[in-house]
Amino acid sequence: MQGDYPDPTIVKDGEDYYMTHTPNYYKPGFLIWHSRDLMKWEPIAHAATDWAGSAWAPDFQKVGDTFYIYFPADGTNWVITAQDVHGPWSEPIDLKIKGIDPGLVVTPEGKRYLFTNMGNVTPLTDDGLARAGETKRVYTGWKYPAEWATECGCLESPKLIYHNGYYYMTSAMGGTAGPATSHMAICARAKDIYGPWENSPYNPIVHTYSASEEWWSKGHGSIIEGPDGQWWIIYHAYRKGAHAIGRHTLMEPIEWTKGGWYRPVKDLEIAELEPNKLNISDSFDSDQFSWQWAGWRENITKIASLKKGAAVLPARGAKPHEGHMMIATAPNYRYTIETQLSLGKKGNEAGMILYYSAKAYAGIMCNEETLTIY
Repeated sequence: MQGDYPDPTIVKDGEDYYMTHTPNYYKPGFLIWHSRDLMKWEPIAHAATDWAGSAWAPDFQKVGDTFYIYFPADGTNWVITAQDVHGPWSEPIDLKIKGIDPGLVVTPEGKRYLFTNMGNVTPLTDDGLARAGETKRVYTGWKYPAEWATECGCLESPKLIYHNGYYYMTSAMGGTAGPATSHMAICARAKDIYGPWENSPYNPIVHTYSASEEWWSKGHGSIIEGPDGQWWIIYHAYRKGAHAIGRHTLMEPIEWTKGGWYRPVKDLEIAELEPNKLNISDSFDSDQFSWQWAGWRENITKIASLKKGAAVLPARGAKPHEGHMMIATAPNYRYTIETQLSLGKKGNEAGMILYYSAKAYAGIMCNEETLTIY
């Protein structure tokens, strides 16, 4: 998936697969994608319109007849639910559990546990909507070679499944934005939620070994069984030398060994397909906003309106980053963009910017008399 789609999380529901990613401050967020083959994906819904702070590293699950998305934001972990993946989705519920990168697992007996970074686990109530006990640390990670260039130990992103009598936990280590070789995905398994957890002899499952490789900082993985029985690991990575675009979603095949571990498949021939991406162009001739649009810290679809082939925004602020911004994520560095502006009242200013943050953006703005380069 080409563009800024980090921290992928995927759920299988019969013949259907659904995936979502980190929204950060972009609202509406948790854009849900649908597929039948894990290859071709179509956006179908946003699961959340508002939350506190920056939301990231979600965990997408279906238990019984209910969909769940667990995510960290504003110093705690939250959950939203829906009976239909298209919505409506509930308002965020504060689980009052610290940590980041939640990962839900349900035991064969129906008990629910939420793992977070640093190998911590917290029991949940039977409906999965509140904590039901104390948080305990049950796993300390995998000791990777000391000579590897990494950002930090950073044990995080636990994603769990129960398979053939074992709980399998896929985690990340090494840091997400340090050297090209920092990030990785590792595996551990246990018979009991509280351990002992045994590290895989095939670790790391995913890793960038050299800055000469096409994909940097590969990690944050989760595993899923495909429609034909082939298993895959889904993860994120930066394209070489292109951090500003964000982390793309990738996947590669894995196989189960006789010893009950999964490992990368080295000799499976895979067709290279055109990456999935959202079209950033828009004629605004629909009665609702296209999937690519989001606001920065605000739900732009509740602020802007569509009228006669135009998107209409109220004026606000004195600088570009203070105004209302309609933001579309570029899938790569190569594109051409143009637009026609109507400024409305005298003194209004509008334009186009490449936005990274309130302290890092560049663009062209104009009023009725002046063109300004930022």
